[in-house]
Amino acid sequence: MLDSLGNMTSPDERAGPLLLRVQRAEQQLAEVLRNIPAGYATLDRNWTFTFANQQAIQGSRQRAEDFIGKNVWAIWPELAGTELERQYRQVMETGVPAHFEYYGETYDAWFEMHVYPTEDGISVYFQEITKRKRGEGALKASERRYRALTELNPQLILMADTQGMVTFANQRLLDYTGLRLEEICDEGWRKAVHPDDELRTLGAWTEALQREVDLQVETRIRRGADGAYRWFWVRGLPVRDEQNKTLYWLGVCIDIHEHKLAMEELRKSQQEAEHQRLELETMYRTAPIGLALFDPVEFRYLRLNDRQAEIVGLPMEEILGRTLTEIAPIEGLNEMFQQVASGTPITNNLLEGELPMQPGNHRYWTVNYYPVYGSDGTIRAITAASLEITAQKRTEKALIQSEKLAAVGRLASSISHEINNPLEAVTNLLYLALNHEEIPAATRRYLETAQGELTRVAHIATQSLRFHRQTMNPVRVDPNEMLESVVYLYQGRLVNSNIQVVSRHKSTKRVLCLESDIRQVLNNLIANAVDAMRRGGRLLLCTHDATDWKTGRSGVRITVADTGHGMSAQVRQRIFEPFYTTKEVNGTGLGLWISHGIVSRHHGVLKVRSSDKAGWSGTVFSLFLPDEQNPFQATQ
Repeated sequence: MLDSLGNMTSPDERAGPLLLRVQRAEQQLAEVLRNIPAGYATLDRNWTFTFANQQAIQGSRQRAEDFIGKNVWAIWPELAGTELERQYRQVMETGVPAHFEYYGETYDAWFEMHVYPTEDGISVYFQEITKRKRGEGALKASERRYRALTELNPQLILMADTQGMVTFANQRLLDYTGLRLEEICDEGWRKAVHPDDELRTLGAWTEALQREVDLQVETRIRRGADGAYRWFWVRGLPVRDEQNKTLYWLGVCIDIHEHKLAMEELRKSQQEAEHQRLELETMYRTAPIGLALFDPVEFRYLRLNDRQAEIVGLPMEEILGRTLTEIAPIEGLNEMFQQVASGTPITNNLLEGELPMQPGNHRYWTVNYYPVYGSDGTIRAITAASLEITAQKRTEKALIQSEKLAAVGRLASSISHEINNPLEAVTNLLYLALNHEEIPAATRRYLETAQGELTRVAHIATQSLRFHRQTMNPVRVDPNEMLESVVYLYQGRLVNSNIQVVSRHKSTKRVLCLESDIRQVLNNLIANAVDAMRRGGRLLLCTHDATDWKTGRSGVRITVADTGHGMSAQVRQRIFEPFYTTKEVNGTGLGLWISHGIVSRHHGVLKVRSSDKAGWSGTVFSLFLPDEQNPFQATQ
């Protein structure tokens, strides 16, 4: 035979390389068997080990010298009669490979066995699978526990495939709905859902399937026993594999009926509480008394209502955050708050003083201050309630003054009435004395002077009676005569105060009025003029026919002007307010207020002009009374 170069070769020469390749192949196979990650061993027909790789030796827990050439049944006599021996002998006898799993009690381990027949006996390929078997056992045990828990779970549990078709429902769900599993499967579960919730629940389930996200929906499910619906919280989760692919869906329905009802009651209670809060807030904001809340340390305004802002005289936003002493620097008020901050409330306490926003205006309040405690027992705030009683206090003073004036008026009327008779007697006696023929000339002069003074006393008494006697019906009076009769009452003060009276009467009309009321107005105007000229001056009294150009009405204008100290612009703005006075304890602040009211009831107009500039000071009051029949009817 020719070799690759074309030379002749003998059979022995040709067998050498072939044998060499076979040996190399056997060596490679042996190397592979030694290094495979599983145990491999061979047994001859006498059950003696002829080969074992390192993994087989390690897996047998034996040394190599105690393994190769040894009889398998001698090494492990406990294997006699086991499934392993039966499988080994069956392969040895039949020549049919076997594949089985075997638990070795000696090693407390599981093995996966592959047994193959050979010319000399059998070969064994095995791997320890203890971890896998224990995992499978744990998985089976877990599945059994899961199924038991599923059946024992008080919740309604179900499973569905990736298309949303129900494949499983626990017994609790079946018992509650009264449906069979085959009735619930597919979309039969919709029969148990409340009709009003069905579309909403189906929509949520469809969206969860499409997006492969958790399902959470509240719905009502019918109870099969009585047909009643109860609220459930339905939660569904996609179960995924290691590649995050959804395998199936697991769902649970948790009974939240009582919770739902409680939440509904809570919602209603919250709505009612909010309604009540708004009502209380409205009451707080619109309460006719001042309400405020202060911090208990620096006494700063935390909140206040509209009335309190009105009392202070500043917008609410300018008050919040400011301290009590900034807003109301009233003597003793800070000490009262310190008392409340120590835990002692103050009730029905009278507070009086002036506020910076209205200087010169002395005011009165009834106040109540209480500490507000927190849950830990500490004082968290101070609440304040203030009822302004300034008008009440001024009214009380005015009533007292009015009673005094009324008493004086009644006394003056009584005196005037009682002295008329003796005055007439004295007047008659003086008349007889003056007409006596033998009276000396000097004595006659004295008697004439006495008669004149007595006439003036009688006139004063008569005017006093006219002030006190009020008529309910209007009469037409001569404004000139009425003005002079009133000023006559002040003759003494006018002389003593060095006041010159200038009268200019040009009126030709008689006005319809309540005479005593208009006399009271004139009396107030003249008295104020005299008070303004303590060091002397000039009093101008004028009457003339006039027309009110604003209304076109005709009537009479009476002017009372003085050269006194005058009034500032601020005083002029407030002179017609009740209880406003610049005379301190000598005035009530009611004279001009009452006069303004009387003039208004007569459909008249009372105006004032005044100046307090040095050298130009003085005040002019102008009283216009209309010459008309209404609202009064003249008396004859």
